[in-house]
Amino acid sequence: MSPNTWVIEMPTQKTRSRPYPRRISPYRNQSLSRDAFTRDSHAAPLRNPQDHPVFEDIRTILSVLKASGLMPIYEQVSNYEVGPPTKANEFYSFFVRGVVHALTIFNVYSLFTPISAQLFYSYRETDNVNQWIELLLCILTYTLTVFVCARNTKCMLRVMNEILQLDEEVRRQFGVNLNQNFGFSVKFLVGIAICQTYIIVLKVYAVQGVITPTSYILLAFYAIQNGLTATYIVFASALLKIVYIRFHFINELLNGYTYGQQHKRKGGRRNRGNINSNVNPTPNPAVMEHFPEDSLFIYRMHNKLLRIYKGINDCCNLILVSFLGYSFYTVTTNCYNLFVQITARGTVSPNILQWCAAWLCLHVSLLALLSTSCGLTTREANATAQILARVYAKCREYQNIIDKFLTKSIKQEVQFTAYGFFAIDNTTLFKIFSAVTTYLVILIQFKQLEDSKSEDIEPDQTT
Repeated sequence: MSPNTWVIEMPTQKTRSRPYPRRISPYRNQSLSRDAFTRDSHAAPLRNPQDHPVFEDIRTILSVLKASGLMPIYEQVSNYEVGPPTKANEFYSFFVRGVVHALTIFNVYSLFTPISAQLFYSYRETDNVNQWIELLLCILTYTLTVFVCARNTKCMLRVMNEILQLDEEVRRQFGVNLNQNFGFSVKFLVGIAICQTYIIVLKVYAVQGVITPTSYILLAFYAIQNGLTATYIVFASALLKIVYIRFHFINELLNGYTYGQQHKRKGGRRNRGNINSNVNPTPNPAVMEHFPEDSLFIYRMHNKLLRIYKGINDCCNLILVSFLGYSFYTVTTNCYNLFVQITARGTVSPNILQWCAAWLCLHVSLLALLSTSCGLTTREANATAQILARVYAKCREYQNIIDKFLTKSIKQEVQFTAYGFFAIDNTTLFKIFSAVTTYLVILIQFKQLEDSKSEDIEPDQTT
């Protein structure tokens, strides 16, 4: 995915004599949103850093990650550049991460002592094993998230700067801002907070006797671990959505040069005098004389987007592997607990049913968000070559430009992976539920084996 796999001589970039957005206004009919691309024909400089729509749209989730030490408290150098954190902010992040690791060691120690018996106790051996594995995976996932975020501070800042620089070039070249309302990130943050609070309340009410201060610390930090890990997954999905919007932008620009759009342009000229003719609402076809200039800019933008795409993957791959494993096991154990409650001979516990429902809603929604974001971005990145292959290139010069890009794209596989183990896309959720079903059958068989052993022991004791 390296941008140096091919080289094209790039002309000096300069703004057109007339504003370009002649093909951009129809974007309001697209599926992104009506404000996905905001026209600004004058391309005036931004008044302050907060005017920039990219990271301003996800400022809430960024604030949470900065306060928790998962993101560096970067400095705003200019409208299109962020700098490394100051010494004071760097010390704050280091201190928060140190507290996190200290609490993690305390929690692991407490779990192996009788202190945690009142919180994590069950009458079945299989249930005990599942609870311990789930807890250890939660601790491992959050600890790994903190460690990877601390190690990839420079890499994340570089990704953010590349996004800002790319937007600056688009604004200078086409006079538009690429932005979208990322309200879903705030909704997910609220949902995560509600789910974690509800789960802790259910756990407190289920505990027999007086809860010790140590148990309260265990519960609180357990909720924080789950909440912050889920928040980082939402942040990674938001970054992917930002990249998706920019891939979609260049694909729509190229789409104006395709044979179908050029044919509509010619047809539109013939029907110009017909008052009753229907005007097609699709983006206006582009003039082919602008294709060499636009294509070179689009190719360079595509290379930068691929580099950003790979940078996000490098920053998140270890976290994704751990989170997917943890989510898989959490979904499996909660499905198993629901099965046990439904098939139990005694009274069904409403507390356990609500507990399982809250966990399933949280993790299934996060898995769906991650899979959808990865799938959309990957599909849009791979669609560029397909659109370019349909470009109406009647001139030999245009055909040479197209051939260079297509030759490079054939050798380039665009995937968002979990540390290279498997690709994350729209099929990931189905694969996870297939694995959950298989493991659920195994757990049910262990439960039936335990029940049969207990039934054999009871007659022996009566005799």
